[in-house]
Amino acid sequence: MKIYVSRRSVAAGDDINAPNSDSLSVPDGTDLGKIVRGIAQSGYLPKIAGGQATWSVTSNVPVAIVAQQWAEPRMLDPLNLNELDLRDGILRLYFNYHAQIDPETVYKVFWGFRLSAI
Repeated sequence: MKIYVSRRSVAAGDDINAPNSDSLSVPDGTDLGKIVRGIAQSGYLPKIAGGQATWSVTSNVPVAIVAQQWAEPRMLDPLNLNELDLRDGILRLYFNYHAQIDPETVYKVFWGFRLSAI
């Protein structure tokens, strides 16, 4: 499976590379949590002085929260995989930067968050 990732800039100097995108491939059927974990551990997300950066991961719907101070990302439940941004066989993931907002707060806000009526 092909994956396209992009992220928000964290500082003015980071804007030079905007939209800070990358592409990667993983075996078909790879668990979404494993994909997010791999991206978080790959060095793709910049490290912030003080070690307190918080990111939300979206793909048409909220997917996960990644925090620089957490060992593992937290996936958001429930997640309907049919709602993900999958175009032309490419899964698109976007990483929103939330500065140093407490990741527990960001997680609580996004848990159960919906973008449309049921």
